[in-house]
Amino acid sequence: MTILYISNLHNIKLSLVLRDLAQTCGYPIGVGMISNIGILLWGAATSICLFTTFSQKINSDSSKLLLLGGLFSGLLCIDDFFLLHDRYIGPDFLNLTYLAISIFLLVRFRRLLKNIGLFNLVISILFLGLSIFFDGVIQQIFNQSYELTQLIEEGFKFLGITCWLNFWCKASSYALKSGAS
Repeated sequence: MTILYISNLHNIKLSLVLRDLAQTCGYPIGVGMISNIGILLWGAATSICLFTTFSQKINSDSSKLLLLGGLFSGLLCIDDFFLLHDRYIGPDFLNLTYLAISIFLLVRFRRLLKNIGLFNLVISILFLGLSIFFDGVIQQIFNQSYELTQLIEEGFKFLGITCWLNFWCKASSYALKSGAS
């Protein structure tokens, strides 16, 4: 109801709110596919973290880590889906916020992260950071074709999201195993 109300305030037709974007625009099925899969992976990480947090008796640190991971993944999912960083809030503020959350996560849960296996989390942060760096800095320095720069930027982003999901799956598995013993 909220979405319909907000859409009405901005004079957006109901049919445009209800229908799939590719269908509305008449684009083939593959348009935006990699981006859409990335959004699904963010959503999967969110779901796995939150489900694990609230489904079992796991220790307090694991629960806090997974709750933060789920909320952070959800924020990244919403940002990616609605393009908050491009259209509404701005990349500088959001990127600094994401950096601060990442540093907090790495510092606050360093012992637990070492036990889980830090590699995929660090690699995901590195790939996502490279995507942001490539988008904000490298594209402006090198005048390459737009398709090439998009391929590299989105490739880093997709690899980062994939490693992110892998890490949170491992963190959830670790929490469930350590909670069962």
